[in-house]
Amino acid sequence: MRPVLVVVAVFAAVTALLAWSRWLAGRRWAAAGHLVLACCAAATMAVGWRLAAYVAAHEEWVPELPVAELYVEQTGSSRYRATLTRLPSGRMQVFDLAGDQWRLDLRTLGWSERLVQFGPEPRYRIERLASRHAGSDQPAAAYDLAGDGGPAPPLSGLRIPDGTPLLEVRDVAGPWQPLADGARFALRLTAAGAVETDSRNAAAADSIASQ
Repeated sequence: MRPVLVVVAVFAAVTALLAWSRWLAGRRWAAAGHLVLACCAAATMAVGWRLAAYVAAHEEWVPELPVAELYVEQTGSSRYRATLTRLPSGRMQVFDLAGDQWRLDLRTLGWSERLVQFGPEPRYRIERLASRHAGSDQPAAAYDLAGDGGPAPPLSGLRIPDGTPLLEVRDVAGPWQPLADGARFALRLTAAGAVETDSRNAAAADSIASQ
């Protein structure tokens, strides 16, 4: 997307120079026309660049492949240390959780079918890790993992002529899973955009089976 926006920016600069040259030549209407084109191209580039930066803050979404692993260690009564490993990069983060259950929330980006023909791929971003006491609706601990991605830009709300969103942004909540000492879980995104949790060892399998 960004290479296309660079071309648009060059077009805006060239058109602005042409507008200036037409103005100096006394061709006022031609100068005004070129100036309007330059402003439209500049506005397109500015808005598009923000959208490109937002999309770049997300990872490529390959359905059914794990996006993260979570390893849990108990540190006290209803207290746990969770190690989150992002896949496939291997980046690790450690968090202190409280309660009996944990959940990972994600955000997915899906392009319209017409745009997919030109190359854009669906993407995702891990948004939040949270824990709670069983039966409670309030989180006992929550961590924002989105970083500097920020909210979706206004351009994402545009629709193509058939009414399909240019970019569909969905917040997806993972299922609540038990916190258990020594448990290792894997999380994946299905083709339908749901978050699924798989056990990676006996401790995780036993905790899921007992809930």
